[in-house]
Amino acid sequence: MRKHRGVLAAAAAAAALALTLAGCSGSSDGSGAATGGDGKTLKVWWWENDDSALSDAWNKAIDIFKEKHPGVKVEFELKTYDQMQQSGQLILDSKDTPDVLEYLKGNATAGSVAKAGLLTDLTQVAKDRGWDLDNSAQDVGLYDASGVMGTGKRYGVTNYGEYVGMYYNKDLFAKYGLSVPTSLDELESDMQTFVDHKITPLALGSNDYPGEHLLYQLALLHMNHDSWSAYQQFTGEPDWSAWQQAAQTYQDWVKKGYIAKSSTGVSAQDSGNAFEAGKYPMFYSGTWWAGTFQDKIKSFKWDQFRWPDTTFTPGSGGNIWVVPAKAENKTLAEDFIEITLSPEIQNMLGNKAGVPIAADPSAVTSPVGTLQSTTFNKLLAEKDGGLAWYPDWPAAGLNDVLLQQISSLTQGTTTPDQLVDAIKSAYEQGKPAGK
Repeated sequence: MRKHRGVLAAAAAAAALALTLAGCSGSSDGSGAATGGDGKTLKVWWWENDDSALSDAWNKAIDIFKEKHPGVKVEFELKTYDQMQQSGQLILDSKDTPDVLEYLKGNATAGSVAKAGLLTDLTQVAKDRGWDLDNSAQDVGLYDASGVMGTGKRYGVTNYGEYVGMYYNKDLFAKYGLSVPTSLDELESDMQTFVDHKITPLALGSNDYPGEHLLYQLALLHMNHDSWSAYQQFTGEPDWSAWQQAAQTYQDWVKKGYIAKSSTGVSAQDSGNAFEAGKYPMFYSGTWWAGTFQDKIKSFKWDQFRWPDTTFTPGSGGNIWVVPAKAENKTLAEDFIEITLSPEIQNMLGNKAGVPIAADPSAVTSPVGTLQSTTFNKLLAEKDGGLAWYPDWPAAGLNDVLLQQISSLTQGTTTPDQLVDAIKSAYEQGKPAGK
């Protein structure tokens, strides 16, 4: 993630202190408050944009919470993704931590703070409350003693899913006689057609998460379940040749004009906005864009397809609700999480073009919501592929290196071999101790 080595050293020291302090934090006394809390205030934080399906659904969850807790004041604060990525551990270890907040899933984020003792263990809470979490999408909330995601105790709960797919402009595809590609060769042929007509095919923020997702998807083309598990779960030596082949393809696409060199100066938000404006025929990004596109794209028809020639797709359960170890009103926090899992909120997510994990299919009438929910459920069901998580998850510090190297590869100032060497080095340095 976006943490420099100096920051990591400081964070490690803070984590060691947090282990000592964690034993002093309050625990729920059953009255709605943790020891020291008043049971009359719920502090909630998240970073989702106001026009997103998640923000709409979670604001509705606050309304429902207020109806069920008429004497409780809700204090909401909108944060940013970067704030939580860069300062989450310090926030959780402070006296100003909220009662419940959206937190980043993954080894280097939720795994790190869970290991440091800064999150409440929700394993028994989930059982006592009867939460239906028997779903692989909920693996994002499980962390072992080393802070590795996927097994162990439950420190978080998600109420939505996500995956990365190819959004495409149906009108532009039709204009040039193109159909949805079913192979990598067909995808490259479609992109070449656009280049021949002086159109850059891919809207891409190559110095932001879309660049990472694209490179990772190209690497997944050359992975099987064992090599994926080796990279994400430390079950063996990762297949770095898959990354080398991905980097070579990416470099070739830049040379062919499928990816603009100028994309290094484009953010994820700007690349999505450019697709929305009809400037590019394709945009490879996550389901979190669908609600915005559903509401704002009026000048052309659009759709989405999965990457061809692979069963692996970047994606997972969504970011997680966590209860800080130092939260003052833990029972109220648990009540809020429970509301986000309710049928009303889940169905609303689907109809807002989100990806609910427990909606009633008959209650989701939005075409986009139905498409994404159906695709997500298929990904969950695939045994030899499916949701492949994200490329920066295994190791702290990996996100910065990925972004830097992809930007350099786009500009032509690094080679595929150099990119792989840099990623491998960051991976080895940042992975959890003992892995």
